[in-house]
Amino acid sequence: MAHLLTTLRTFRSWQKIRLSWLIMAVVFCGVLGIGGVLALRVLRSPAPAEILPGQTLANDIAAAVARGTGVQTSTGAYVPGDRLILFTRLDETEVARVRTWAIVQLDPFTERLATMPSDETLTWVIEYGPPPAQQEVLIAPLRRADSPAAYTYISAAPALLTAPTAVATAAAAAPINPPAPVPTAAPVATAPAVAPVIPAATPAIATELAPGVVTPLVTSAFEGEGQTDPLWRSLAGDWVMDNGVYTQRNTDGYDFLSLLDLPPQAHYSIETQLRLDSGTMGGGIIYNVPEPTRRNGAQLVDFDESGAFVRWGHYDADGTYRYDGGAALDPGIGDGQWHTLRVVTHGATSTIWVDEREVAQVRNLSVAGHVGLSTSQAQVSFDDVAVLALPEGVNPPTPAASTQADASVTSLSDDFADGDAKGWQVLNGTWQNLEGTYRQTSTSGADLSSVSLFQGDNYTATVRLQRLDGTMGGGLLFNMARRDNKSRSQIVNYTQDGTVLQWGHFDEGGNFVFEGSAEVPDGSDEAWHTLALSVAEGKLTIMLDDEIVATDVELAYTGGYVGLVASNSSVAFDDVAFVAQQE
Repeated sequence: MAHLLTTLRTFRSWQKIRLSWLIMAVVFCGVLGIGGVLALRVLRSPAPAEILPGQTLANDIAAAVARGTGVQTSTGAYVPGDRLILFTRLDETEVARVRTWAIVQLDPFTERLATMPSDETLTWVIEYGPPPAQQEVLIAPLRRADSPAAYTYISAAPALLTAPTAVATAAAAAPINPPAPVPTAAPVATAPAVAPVIPAATPAIATELAPGVVTPLVTSAFEGEGQTDPLWRSLAGDWVMDNGVYTQRNTDGYDFLSLLDLPPQAHYSIETQLRLDSGTMGGGIIYNVPEPTRRNGAQLVDFDESGAFVRWGHYDADGTYRYDGGAALDPGIGDGQWHTLRVVTHGATSTIWVDEREVAQVRNLSVAGHVGLSTSQAQVSFDDVAVLALPEGVNPPTPAASTQADASVTSLSDDFADGDAKGWQVLNGTWQNLEGTYRQTSTSGADLSSVSLFQGDNYTATVRLQRLDGTMGGGLLFNMARRDNKSRSQIVNYTQDGTVLQWGHFDEGGNFVFEGSAEVPDGSDEAWHTLALSVAEGKLTIMLDDEIVATDVELAYTGGYVGLVASNSSVAFDDVAFVAQQE
């Protein structure tokens, strides 16, 4: 019996021990399970972050730039809501070419840039030149990073960036339109009783240009339609682009302004074609504008008395016009035809030209500023606005002067092997001497041209050309009346994506007049093709790759300058030969 009791007690003890072990095992397993879950959560890789379009764009631009000739390194980064940042180390040694090179690199990304947020910025730091390297910082709205007019430039000594120098502004603010129109002073030919006070010279914008080089900044031919253009900012008036001209249509009011979206300039030329359509006064050029949102402190050269008088003056600190001087014109410009107005500014002095006649030299209120167009009490149309940055003390050649200087140029040959394009005048487009060829690099815009010094009546013109991008539109402009305007000129060029060669002319208003065409072998095949023209006794013969395309074509204009042209295509030109023939 005692043995039985002992056995039962032992059995019950084992049951209790086994139950304890079971509880401990359950607890232990639970701890292990929780720990395992926590460990898995800790060790598990986080979900990949979303790749933003700006990050992809920065990487793609940097990668494309890195593949270019002369690029040592290129990287990109993106800060959402703020800016896209690029850094490039480049072999180039001239700052002007660095800037042009940068714009060309961004051209393939135009559509993607246009989709970026409007408040974001591009900042591109480019190191260039031999050690110690120079630095050029390019800053622009990200959406407009393909536009040269949108940029601010900061040049720096080795490893030291300096802030851009600001242009001094007028003292007091005033609305662009005063409560009531302030009548302008009567245009008398005498100077004011008290000459305007000339303040101390204001510093120029902190940009650098290649020494001795005239640099085209903007050429506006107003090929678009409508009331908006990214290059122009209308401050007052009814401005609209239509049929290739820019017109201010309001004839009731003063000081209607539209300014170019261009950094302030110190040494420059601004020129425009203008036509007085109706009204009692006229229009002209506003320049040395301290601030791009108002006229205060700016200077003005415009026409009065329905184009019979040219005057110059300035706006004071309150935005009120002050007459400084003027001159009668005989003949005037009120004939409904196109006329040329040019203002050349160097420091404290500006020179005024009307239809290639020097009218006056005037003193400046400041030595730098923005530029634009103006009208008062008139409807005025403008065309072919051109702004050139000039080396200090250098004036752009006038067409009249060019005609005299170039009369002896009876032949011209250029293989562009020397790395420059001296003697060529860019009418519009982006032209560069690259890899021993002369290239128009933009694929957007019609009749992008550069004009040579050669002119003649009987001559041959030969050029090799190759399509690089876009729809093939390369060719020749010839028999041009002026180097700075396509009006009154002839053209032969590829069209219809390189399958047709067409010829025609541009009339007095710069409108293309079709004369004829012929189907030709595909000129968009990225091979080199040779275009040759023979002009003699007012007739034209056209040859392409040694095959005659057309003969005895009657010409609308029988003599003039010769240049290169491309439409909606990037084209390389080489081995130019223009030779006068014995009559």
